[in-house]
Amino acid sequence: LGLRACDGNVDHAAVHIANRREELDQIKKEEREKKKRRLENINHLKGMGYSMRAARQALHQAAGNLEEALKILLHNPQLWWLNDSAPESNNRQQSPSQEKIDQLVYMGFDAVAAKAALRVFRDNVQLAAQTLVHNGGRLPPDLQLSAEDSSSTPSTSPSDSAGTSSASTDEDMETEAVNEILEDIPEHEEDYLDSTLEDEEIIIAEYLSYVENIKSAAKKN
Repeated sequence: LGLRACDGNVDHAAVHIANRREELDQIKKEEREKKKRRLENINHLKGMGYSMRAARQALHQAAGNLEEALKILLHNPQLWWLNDSAPESNNRQQSPSQEKIDQLVYMGFDAVAAKAALRVFRDNVQLAAQTLVHNGGRLPPDLQLSAEDSSSTPSTSPSDSAGTSSASTDEDMETEAVNEILEDIPEHEEDYLDSTLEDEEIIIAEYLSYVENIKSAAKKN
């Protein structure tokens, strides 16, 4: 390839190859740093109480910018429902503990609003408090409806809308899985030539894991 690019001139080809290697090394270095920053940002958001899926989704929408990801999470609290192992519908059924409700009441929030927020966010005091603070002590309208749905008695008759919602959730999970795997694949057009078998095995294993989670979630529903 080097000789072809330099019309058969050996000396020029050697320089071309050396320069090309330097460029690829620099690209790989930048990609490693990008992945490192992304992991650090995910861990930062997880430390604030968000699930890994919610953190990844927000960072993906924010193109890796941590501050923008935080803004996205604050203005789209429905992302906080994203759980790492199961659909959110399975996790908003539990009644919040009185201890957690008392903690929010002690912070100055209304008991009813505190209970509703904890039900929505699966007893996560930090996320419930952040939501209430951001919305003046109340849940936003869309979350209020979700809290009411989670506390209501399920209907005895089959629900077509529930099936549609479940299918939509599965499609969203699959799309998200593909996007996350693609983010871990080197962006440069020739980088795949330098990928080791171990790298390929990790990527394949991660994708199969996501697919298995989707299948498990579908069976539960």
